[in-house]
Amino acid sequence: MTNNDRGRSKTDQARNVKTSDPAVAAALVSRRGAILAAVITAVVGLVGAVVVALINTSAQPAKGADDRGSPSGSSSQDATSAQQQGNKPAEAVPEQVKLDADMGVDLDASRATPVSASGPNGDIDLYFNGSYLAANRSGLFYYYGTEQEAAAQCPKIVSEGKGTVPGPEVIFAGVQHCLRTSKGTVGWLSANDVKIAENSGYIVLNYKLFN
Repeated sequence: MTNNDRGRSKTDQARNVKTSDPAVAAALVSRRGAILAAVITAVVGLVGAVVVALINTSAQPAKGADDRGSPSGSSSQDATSAQQQGNKPAEAVPEQVKLDADMGVDLDASRATPVSASGPNGDIDLYFNGSYLAANRSGLFYYYGTEQEAAAQCPKIVSEGKGTVPGPEVIFAGVQHCLRTSKGTVGWLSANDVKIAENSGYIVLNYKLFN
């Protein structure tokens, strides 16, 4: 056997010993496993990141959807409703007159001013004697509706002549009537405050004239 053959034989023996050594084999397997585990972890992490990105993208609404869901539409409707309410005419506030005992008033006058009177005569439409309220030419009519309905109801009641108050009557606060003035104007009145006394009584009337 030559020197070269002896050298190769020793190398082969050493290689066989190293390979067959269980500790060496285990180290090689452990190293390969660590490398494989690192590769798997990296791949799983990358896949997870991609999935999360896709979920976030699908969860975000489109810009058009955001615009449609924004409250700008309702704000526009609120503004339109407010404008319409602003354009709606306010309910007219009734006029008011106070009649002390033995006083009357001409409601057809530009400024209805109470004056001393002996009854509902001439242009005097309403007269109060401290206890009773009387109207010119039986111009009071019973009315049981609301103030808002009076503009439509009183002309009908007066034209049909139904529910005419037959004469002077005691009026209490809250009582309503339709009326017809000495010039034929139709209106509505309500007793706002009343004090019944022969010499110191008074009545406060709210009223509206319609035509």
